[in-house]
Amino acid sequence: MSSSTARTTRGTTGRTAAPSGALRLLQAATVLSVLVVLAQFVTAGQLLSGGRGAEGLHAGGAIALHVVQGLVVVAALLLQRATRGPVWPTALAVLSFAVGFAQAWTGDHASLAVHVPGAVITTVVTVWLTAWAFSGARRAA
Repeated sequence: MSSSTARTTRGTTGRTAAPSGALRLLQAATVLSVLVVLAQFVTAGQLLSGGRGAEGLHAGGAIALHVVQGLVVVAALLLQRATRGPVWPTALAVLSFAVGFAQAWTGDHASLAVHVPGAVITTVVTVWLTAWAFSGARRAA
C-alpha cells in the first residue's frame, strides 16, 4: 500500500478524507490559539486592574497570537487543499489573522471602545474554528 492511500481515502462526494497530519495540525494550532486568547484575557484583566508588567505580557501574547493564527491559516489551507473541502474555514482563518493585526494596532493607538470589540471578534472566530476542527472538519472532508 502506498503512503498516499494509507493517509487518505476517497469519499462518495469525490473529496478525499482528511489526512490525519493536516487535520491534527489544524486541531493543535486552533487549541493553541484558544490558549493564547485565554492568556490575553488574563493579561488584559491585569492591565485594567493596574497590574505591573502586564503590558509587556499582553504585547508578548499579541505576538504569540499572530504566530499561532498564522499557523492556523497554513493548517487550514493544507487541509482544504488535501481534502478539496470548503474554503470558508481558510477564509475565516485569514480574516482572524488580519483582525489580529488590526487588534494589535488598536491596542496601541485607539481606545478600549475599539480594542474590546476586536477581542470579541477574535475570540468568537478562534473558538468557532477550533470547534469546526474537532467536529466539522471530519464531516466536511
